[in-house]
Amino acid sequence: MEKHTYLRTHDLSAEHMLLDLAQLATEMHGESLPGQTKAAITLAKHGAMTIVLNHLHAGASLQEHATAGAASVQVLDGRIRLRLADEEVVVTAGRLVVFDSGVRHSLEAIEDSTLLLTLVGGGH
Repeated sequence: MEKHTYLRTHDLSAEHMLLDLAQLATEMHGESLPGQTKAAITLAKHGAMTIVLNHLHAGASLQEHATAGAASVQVLDGRIRLRLADEEVVVTAGRLVVFDSGVRHSLEAIEDSTLLLTLVGGGH
């Protein structure tokens, strides 16, 4: 069974938040436990929007599922294989994929990868 840790959640309680993604990714990498294949920090949760920073070690995956709202996957570093319905695409650092609610998808880290996931709408 894959080990997965959620490190913390930031609720939007002010007018805005400014987050250093590079610093947060470095912290997340440093807090990785032996045998842990993935980790996540919910950076912001407000109303129908959730933003999650994920780190996956090579070979780690997120099993096929669908979200109740639209979603995006932005690869900050590394490389992943994303399966959307009947299509498979390799997504590299600096690329962003956006898809609609109800689209079945899964992903696998081809190499150690850091992702920014954004979910909007639906019940997360």
